[in-house]
Amino acid sequence: MNIRNTNQKKIILDTLSSLRTHPTINELYEKVKEKNPNIGIATVYRNIKKYVDDRIIFVVKTNDGIDRYDYYGEHIHFECLGCGKIIDIDDDELQKSVREKTKENDLKFESCNILINGYCKQCKKND
Repeated sequence: MNIRNTNQKKIILDTLSSLRTHPTINELYEKVKEKNPNIGIATVYRNIKKYVDDRIIFVVKTNDGIDRYDYYGEHIHFECLGCGKIIDIDDDELQKSVREKTKENDLKFESCNILINGYCKQCKKND
């Protein structure tokens, strides 16, 4: 049982790390199921919760209230209000500034989830 559980955990993490789409838990489950048809959704939920608690993966809170998941650490996300697409924005200076401001205010930094809302190129073009 332990070997199977370890294999399932690896498949879940490998699947998430291969996706840059910020999947919902159900989208992730469907992709994991392609690799392991016998895996149950409860197993995916349980392992995702553990990975989030251990800060191995990160939750992206979106305006629609549906959590999305990201393997690639904390960074800024842009959510298109038209199509719902989530786009990574890498800005090391802004992230560094957030950490510095937290320290300056004698606060203990744990995590940062910045979500910018607007319209992607495609949706902006369709206006």
